[in-house]
Amino acid sequence: MYDPDSLNILYGVQATGNGHITRSKEVITALKSRGHNVQVILSGRPADQLWDIDSFHPYQVKDGLSFSTENGKVKYFDTLMKAKPLKLLRDVNDFDAIHIDLAIVDYEPLTARIAKKNNIPSVGLGHQYAFDHDVPKKGFNAITRSFMGKFAPVDLGIGLHWHHFGAPILPPILPKLIKTGIAEEKLILVYLPFENIETLLPVFHASEEFNFLVYTSDTEPGNCKNVQLNALSRENFHKDLIRVEGVICNSGFELPSEALSLQKKILVKPLKGQPEQISNSLALEQLNLGATTNRIDPEIIREWYFNQSFEQVIFPDVVPQLVDWIEWGQWDYSSLRSLSRQLWSHSIPVNQSQNLQPKKVTASHAAVPKLQPFL
Repeated sequence: MYDPDSLNILYGVQATGNGHITRSKEVITALKSRGHNVQVILSGRPADQLWDIDSFHPYQVKDGLSFSTENGKVKYFDTLMKAKPLKLLRDVNDFDAIHIDLAIVDYEPLTARIAKKNNIPSVGLGHQYAFDHDVPKKGFNAITRSFMGKFAPVDLGIGLHWHHFGAPILPPILPKLIKTGIAEEKLILVYLPFENIETLLPVFHASEEFNFLVYTSDTEPGNCKNVQLNALSRENFHKDLIRVEGVICNSGFELPSEALSLQKKILVKPLKGQPEQISNSLALEQLNLGATTNRIDPEIIREWYFNQSFEQVIFPDVVPQLVDWIEWGQWDYSSLRSLSRQLWSHSIPVNQSQNLQPKKVTASHAAVPKLQPFL
């Protein structure tokens, strides 16, 4: 039987997106501060492309599984060709899991399979697990639903989202970002890692009334007209996020969550062929929290900036109560529902008025649903 005061935890982080790393850093740091032993597996991105992961020690970087993308679109054939199933199987079989009490899986496939092979209790913690419930969904088919369910299967999935939608979903797990001062007018932060930055620079130059802080690993840092190109740095990124007025990004989960918590204007461009991002765009529309688009051009940027109304969402600090729940050791649906209810009771909900219309720049408006009370 494990000791709840000193758990041996295997924590898997899907490193394809920086949001997984940011969220996991908060939870892992809290677990270590409580005296728990945490081993970390990161997969989905080469080690030389990872940044700000020193707090994860001891960690291992593995191949895992990942999507291949080009110019803002998932390339499924390339994804299949680059998969290394035999390497994944060897990594699962070679891992010594004899002393592990619990596996926490942030949608990381290797850790999920190590837990299953060794009969270790596993908890999934991430936005993807929210799709097990009745949340806004778009772009899924039988194949993508099956793939998503089998990518990192766990005993209990803990979904994170911007609303509970009447299900035992938790609010976003966010770094402690403090809004200071007044945002700089017409200063826009841009993070579009799946797009070709060279094709976007002329668009930003043509939007000359705005200034853009672009974070990218594709070009050298520097200034050109109204665009400042920045190297990837979590510390500098968060400093800039606090001071900008708006954010243009893909429709992942973590960055829009951080922007919402700081009351920023949000324009998201979903990754083509990625149902999770398409569904996130739909949720932002339905909750009246942001604008979505399928292209980035000067007209779209101006329409978004000057016409979007937005709501501030104040999310509770999830991590302390989540760690309490982990230490309690009753990792089941009933206790998760209690945790979810308790956390959402401390949040300020989004405006549920039927008179509010969501802002979508490139398509007709969808009806705003009446959001469910928590069950």
